[in-house]
Amino acid sequence: MKAAKWRDLSEDEVTQKARELSEEIFNLRFQLSMGVAKNPSRLSQARRDLARAYTISRERGAALVVAPPPVEKPAAKAEPAAKAPKKAASKASKPKAPKAAKTSKAPKAAAKKKAKG
Repeated sequence: MKAAKWRDLSEDEVTQKARELSEEIFNLRFQLSMGVAKNPSRLSQARRDLARAYTISRERGAALVVAPPPVEKPAAKAEPAAKAPKKAASKASKPKAPKAAKTSKAPKAAAKKKAKG
């Protein structure tokens, strides 16, 4: 939608359209991540339209606040502190051992030739 059409809308309509666009963007991101989006370019179009809605609202002097749709997180079981892994601390506290020098293969090869020969 062009900016001129956005300016013709009332503040409530702009807010409603912005809410719809934010939900559409949310859904399109999921579709893209799953690979089932019918029109991947629609995401960028929806983002631009949402930016226009914010711009028009700001021009009018009203701050448009559109909350993203709520995301439900699965309930996670809390692990006791004693069982929590401490990867970063254990690596930092261990001193690095010096690498062993590589030995030359020449003395071994010479010994083999003498044994065969």
